[in-house]
Amino acid sequence: MKKLAAFSVVALLAAAFLAAFASMARAQSLGDLANKEKERRTAVKNDRVITEDEASKYRSASEPAKEPEKTAAQSASEKTDGEAAGAVSSKEKAAESDEPVDFQGRTESYWRKTMSEARQNVKNLENESNVLALKLNSLQDLFYKEADGYRRETVQREIQKTYYEQDLNKQKLEKAKAAVQELESEARKSGALPGWIEGRNP
Repeated sequence: MKKLAAFSVVALLAAAFLAAFASMARAQSLGDLANKEKERRTAVKNDRVITEDEASKYRSASEPAKEPEKTAAQSASEKTDGEAAGAVSSKEKAAESDEPVDFQGRTESYWRKTMSEARQNVKNLENESNVLALKLNSLQDLFYKEADGYRRETVQREIQKTYYEQDLNKQKLEKAKAAVQELESEARKSGALPGWIEGRNP
């Protein structure tokens, strides 16, 4: 009986000790949280937005400063200046070589080469047009002579493909001829002599 009473007293003391320890631990953890929250609020209070001028003071000397973005007008102005410089450079080179130039500083050899290439492109497309026409005639003859149905289908597909290639060739040829006319007009407006642009096709 005495042993049971003693055991009960010990058990009560242990429970009381555990409850006190848990209460102390909880109070300590709440205290820690309160201190951390206080520190966070102090840090936030001290924070402020740094302006661009202030930020430039903290940049390292090796870090290049950010250049302001250029407006469309500035970009266009720089491009115009670059083109003018290129024209002057062309005129200087032409002056050094004693080769005649137009109002834009483009030389006789420039116009002869440009017009020759443009006319050669037209000639190549015209040759391609003739080849496609011959190919189409040959395929049509083959189609009517072929007795096998499967082979006739294959020939028919080739005929359709050739029609498509002819359409593309026609579009390219029209653009190439228009390009030659535009170059001739531009050359005359810029003061190029007739002999520079009326050369024979290569």
